[in-house]
Amino acid sequence: MPLEEAFVGWRGISGLEVLSAEEATAAYHANTLGTKRSIAGALRPKNAEDVQKIVAIANTHRIPLHAFSTGHDWGFGSSLPVADNCVILDLSGMKRVIECNEALAYVTLEPGVTQQDLFDYFEEHSLPFMVPTTGGGPSCSIIGNALERGYGVTPDIDHFGAVMSLEAVLPNGELYRSAFHAFGGVKADPVYKWKVGPYLDGLFAQGNIGVVTRATIALVRKSERISQFVAFIDEQHMEDAVRSIAKTKERLGSLIGGLNLMNMRRVLSMVESKNEWLIKGVIPEKHLLELSKRRHVSDWVVLIGIYCPRDLERGVKRSIHREFKYALHSVFMNRPRAALVGKVLRFMPNFGFKKSFEGMQDALDVLEGIPSEVALPLAYLKNPHPMPAHHLHPDRDGSGLIWYTPVLPVDATLVREFVRGVTDIFLSEQLEPLITLTAISQRAFASNIPIVFNRDDAEECERARRAFKRMLQFARELGTFPDRLDIDTIRELYDHAEGPCFELTEKIKDAVDPNRILNPGRYGKAVK
Repeated sequence: MPLEEAFVGWRGISGLEVLSAEEATAAYHANTLGTKRSIAGALRPKNAEDVQKIVAIANTHRIPLHAFSTGHDWGFGSSLPVADNCVILDLSGMKRVIECNEALAYVTLEPGVTQQDLFDYFEEHSLPFMVPTTGGGPSCSIIGNALERGYGVTPDIDHFGAVMSLEAVLPNGELYRSAFHAFGGVKADPVYKWKVGPYLDGLFAQGNIGVVTRATIALVRKSERISQFVAFIDEQHMEDAVRSIAKTKERLGSLIGGLNLMNMRRVLSMVESKNEWLIKGVIPEKHLLELSKRRHVSDWVVLIGIYCPRDLERGVKRSIHREFKYALHSVFMNRPRAALVGKVLRFMPNFGFKKSFEGMQDALDVLEGIPSEVALPLAYLKNPHPMPAHHLHPDRDGSGLIWYTPVLPVDATLVREFVRGVTDIFLSEQLEPLITLTAISQRAFASNIPIVFNRDDAEECERARRAFKRMLQFARELGTFPDRLDIDTIRELYDHAEGPCFELTEKIKDAVDPNRILNPGRYGKAVK
């Protein structure tokens, strides 16, 4: 049998950890979607040479592989493949930081290097860089997030945009490197993204034609001044806030990071006790208003990370404050001010703002490029099981979460229509509409809206999946669409997708991976 013969070959690779189907299923089956896949086994390589041997054997015997960096892709499917009967290729053991060039501000690393690993490396070597943090938390892969075209709130918002070069194992076991590298331009390769000739590195982002074994990431140095602007906006000024976000991003550019516009429910989900959310259905409007009053949270909240030299700080803050002059109130927060406010709040233990202030402090960690679990409790809102104090793992801990992430123009009228439609769909399905819009440029919002649900409740799981499908249709009606999809939705959409862009994708896949062994179905047809 081909699978048995492949496993014989893989077990012959010195030092390679090989898991049976039963062991692999136990290790990788959990996910916040509550979906299931048949898993044929798992392999845990330690270096690129192992990956080359693994892929070559898989290609010989036509055994499909599903590769991932750490598998902590909460809300999209995590470690599970799109298609059934794949062998897992777990790259989390490849954890080398190969080079960090302080003068040229880049780092070359392997896919198993997490946000926390890179932060620890910077601390150990006293390097003045920020980690490209995300809400996924400290255990998430730097390369994995970049290849999913993730984004953050530090000035390097576009994480695949920061990928300067990469190395990947192709389906025949050969090692891909750029044309610069092939022509001898090895010193220019890590500092210039576009190389010469067709730009091929992009095929490996949300693609399935190779296994990326290292990448070079452009880094951002810590700014002299890092602070956070928080503005509290009432409902009637929401559209004004959208216009102000566009103007602020255009005017200040890289002096600010991602700008977040969050609705009341989303902010309260970050600062309010989990017990408030563990009810059947949604929090009643009357109680929601009571909570918002207690926590001093308005209809909408704008959060802006500011990164600037000391001599520009006053002018930048003045510009932002003037742009959001209609806010109910606003505050600039940095580490010295946070320390002072914290001292005052020690003597006011019952003050309702205290919990919100603690949330601002946690947000400062993310803004400063310090890995944090501040966003992960969101996945536990409807989870009836106890939430660990540390090392949160939404898959393992039984959380229910699906991400809905459409991209839409920074257009006030469209945003109003989008918010109204999403809110109506969520409430009609008895789900909490927790809305965040992140301005990744002056032109585009990346919306990230979690569908949180009780994974132990079959009826609630059904409502969550139905709500997602309704919102996907709603996005199309608005002329928008998600920039990422979960493994179930990928399979449903791509197996029936038609058009020149999909046909070109299939032709490339046929040419590079004719045996369809690498991540079958990943943003393409699972079977030909």
